[in-house]
Amino acid sequence: MRPVLRRLAVVTLAASLLGLGACASTPSRFYILNPLSASEVIPATAAAQGPVIAVGPVTVPKYLDRPQIVTRASRNQLTLGEFDRWAEPLPDNISRVLGENLARLVPTDHILLQTWPRPATLDYQVTVEVLDFEGGLGGESVLLALWSLLDGAERPLMTRRVSLQTPVGGRDYEAMVQALNQMVDALSRDIAEAIQRQASRAVARE
Repeated sequence: MRPVLRRLAVVTLAASLLGLGACASTPSRFYILNPLSASEVIPATAAAQGPVIAVGPVTVPKYLDRPQIVTRASRNQLTLGEFDRWAEPLPDNISRVLGENLARLVPTDHILLQTWPRPATLDYQVTVEVLDFEGGLGGESVLLALWSLLDGAERPLMTRRVSLQTPVGGRDYEAMVQALNQMVDALSRDIAEAIQRQASRAVARE
């Protein structure tokens, strides 16, 4: 190899290694949705154990079911946060948060997630099909979902479509996840109110 070409190859290799080193030194940031805190829930007046509620399945669109957090750059363009990721699969995270929120809002001591062995004493089942769950940094976050409430025999009691929007309070991923979290909280309250109404009607018929 000629000396000039040899020097060029060495420089190119060194630049490539520096580039790899820069990528390797960029740490990933992981985010998670959290349930309502005790201060955000009105304490129950009764100490009853409450109904047995199964949460799931919870589904999200395929383009959102990935480790990277998806943001919308424009109507037809999405951006994946290569270093900003969900700490657990998004459907599992939403399901778990919904379950914990319903336990506090209904309230009940009996919440089963989507991997449950179906019990004979199940009172209600909540299914959620998330149609849109994203936002833009510094813009608005959106939650569009179709949720259903079934009785213990898997007969549908009601189905509701919800469309929520919340401003993102900053231009970073943490602010966007916080906005998404607020909408999951609102969805939880909507479902909890429906369960409470159904339970009250069931008691009135007895």
